Amino acid sequence: MKVAVLPLMPTQGTPAYLGRQFSNFASEQIRLATDAEVNSVSYLTQVSEEDGPKVGFINFAEMKLEQTQIKELFEQSGVDVLVEGNVTATESGFDLDVRFHHNGEDQARRTENWKVSREEVFSVLHRLIKTVSEEAEIELPETLSGDELPYGTQNSEAFLKFFEGYDAFHYVQQAQGRVVSEFSPEPAFEALEEAMRLDPDFLGPYEVLTELARACISARIGNFDMVNAVLLKAQAAEPDEFKAFFVQGELFQAVENASGASDSYDKAVNARERVHKARLEEGEVDESYNGDMAGLYGRLGIAQMQAGMPVNAERNFRKAMELEGDQPQSADMLSMVLQQTGREHEIVPLWRGILDRNPQNAEAHIKYAVTLMQTNREEEGIAAFEHALETLENNSVVKRFYAPLLANKGDLDRAMDFFEDALDESPTDVQLLMQYAETLKMADRNFEIPKVLRDVLNCNPDQDTRANTLAWLIELEQPKRAETVDSARDKMEAGDFEGAVRELKPLKNWLADYWKMWALLSSAHNKLDQPEEAEDAARRLLELFPGCEPGYGELNAALGAQGKNEEAYNVMAYAFRGNPKSLGIFINLGLAAKRAGKDDEARSIAKQVREALGPGEQVDELEPVLAEIEK
Repeated sequence: MKVAVLPLMPTQGTPAYLGRQFSNFASEQIRLATDAEVNSVSYLTQVSEEDGPKVGFINFAEMKLEQTQIKELFEQSGVDVLVEGNVTATESGFDLDVRFHHNGEDQARRTENWKVSREEVFSVLHRLIKTVSEEAEIELPETLSGDELPYGTQNSEAFLKFFEGYDAFHYVQQAQGRVVSEFSPEPAFEALEEAMRLDPDFLGPYEVLTELARACISARIGNFDMVNAVLLKAQAAEPDEFKAFFVQGELFQAVENASGASDSYDKAVNARERVHKARLEEGEVDESYNGDMAGLYGRLGIAQMQAGMPVNAERNFRKAMELEGDQPQSADMLSMVLQQTGREHEIVPLWRGILDRNPQNAEAHIKYAVTLMQTNREEEGIAAFEHALETLENNSVVKRFYAPLLANKGDLDRAMDFFEDALDESPTDVQLLMQYAETLKMADRNFEIPKVLRDVLNCNPDQDTRANTLAWLIELEQPKRAETVDSARDKMEAGDFEGAVRELKPLKNWLADYWKMWALLSSAHNKLDQPEEAEDAARRLLELFPGCEPGYGELNAALGAQGKNEEAYNVMAYAFRGNPKSLGIFINLGLAAKRAGKDDEARSIAKQVREALGPGEQVDELEPVLAEIEK
C-alpha cells in the first residue's frame, strides 16, 4: 500500500515544527525499517523575492480537512491510505487528534486522540508508528514492534529540542537552500545546542547541527561569524568528533581562507585519529576509518595546496591514496601538485603505477593516456587509448573520452561510432550529446543534429545549456529568422540602433526562446535611451540564459536609468553571488552600489579591481568606469 502522512496541523500557540516532525519521524522510521511506500508530505509554496524565487512553508493553523479535500488529495496522489490530524501543545504536554482515511471511503476509518505529557513523547511517537502500520497492513520488524524504540536518548526535552533543530535542517534540504528571507537558522542551532547540553551522550543533535551548518555554508544562509560560533561550541562539546572541525574547514574555504581551512582539517584529522586509537585499544573494529581518513587527508591536501603549501599537500594526498586502494580519488589532486611544482615528468609514472595495481581501472587508463598527450607524447597517448580499449572489460567510458580526440584528428567516422557506443551506455549525458552534435557538424551531417539537440533538451539540462541548445536548434530549423537577427547585429555594429530594433521587434513572438535576439534588443533599447523596453528585454534574456553576463550589465543600466537603484543593486549582488569570478559583473555591482548610495562598498570594489588587474592596458580601458565608481 502507498501511504501519505500529512503534517499534523498545529492549533494556535503550537509550534508548527511539532506537527511536521511527528509525521515525518513516524513515516521515516517505517520506511527505513520496511521499505514500504510511506512518505510524509510538506506543504511548500514558491515565494517571489527580489533576489529570485524562494520556497516557504504553508501552515494551516487550527484547520481540519473536509472530506472533499481528502477526496481531492487521494485523486492527486494516488495513495491508498492518508493520515492527517491536529496537534495542540498544552501546559504539560501534547494533544494529538489523528485520522486515518482509506481511498474510496467517505469518512475516516479510524480516529485516535492521544493526550500525553512531554515526558511521554516517545510513547506517542511509537503509538503513531504502530497505528500507521496497522492501517496500511505493514508488518513491522522487531526493532519497531516491541514496547520501546531506540531514540538515542531517554531525555524527552533533549529529543524535542532535537526535533526543532531537525525541522529547520529538513526545510533547508527541501528548499534546496532557497529559503525565504525571514528564515534564520539561529533558533535551530540554539535548540540543537540545548539538546546537546541536556544529554551529552545523544549524538543526534551534533550530527544535525553539523549538517545544518554545511547546508548554510553551501546555500549562503546566515553569515560567517554565526556559523563559526556554532561550530566552535560543537567542537568544545564534542572534541573527539571530527565533523565540526571538518565543516569549519568548509566554512573557511567558502570565504577563501585557505590557511584557516588547513588548520581546521588538520584538527579533524587529529580528532578522527584519537577515536581510531581508542577503538583499537578497546578491541573494536573501526570499519569507517579508511574512508573517513582518506576524505580528510584529501580535503586537508586541497586546503594546503590553496594555502601555498605544496609539500604538505603532496604528503597528505599520498596518505589519502594509500587508504583509497585500487581506485585512488586523490591521484588527480596529486597530479596537480606535481604539475605546479614543475614535476610533470612524475605524473605519467603515477598513473602507470595505478594501472599496474588495477588494470581494470578505466579512469586511470584515461588519465594515463591524456597525460601522455599533454606531455607531447601523442603517439604513446593514442597507443594507451587503444590499449585501454583492448584491456577493459567495459570500455565505453574510454570511448567517451577518446571520441573527441579522434574527432579533432579528423577520424570522424570512428569518432561518431564511439560517441554512439558511449551514448548507448549514457543516453542522458548532456556533455556527451553536445560533443556528438559538434562532431556531426564537423562531418557535415547537419540534418542529424536537431534530433541530438532535442535529446539534450529532453534531459532537462541546466538553464544555460538549454538556452544555447535552443539557440542552435533555432539556427538550424529557422535559418531565415536567425539571419534577421544577424542582420540586426550588423546594424548595431554600424550604429543604426533604430534599424536594429525595427528588425528585431517582429521576432519577439516568433523567436521568444532565442536568447541572442533578446540580448541585442536589450542593448539596442539601452542605446536609444529606452530603459523600460531595455529592462523587459534584459529580464527575458536572463530568464532564458541566467549565465549571460552581459545581460546583467544591460539590466543594471536599464534599472539605473529609471532610478531603480536599490533594485539594480540587489540584482547585481545576486548575479555576483552566482558568478563571483566575473570581472564584468563585479564592475557592474560597483556601479550599482554607487548609484544606490553605498559609496564605501563601491570604492572597495574599484580598489579590488585595480589590485587584481595591476597597471596595464586593461585597467586603462576601464579607467572611466572605475573613476565613476570611485567619485
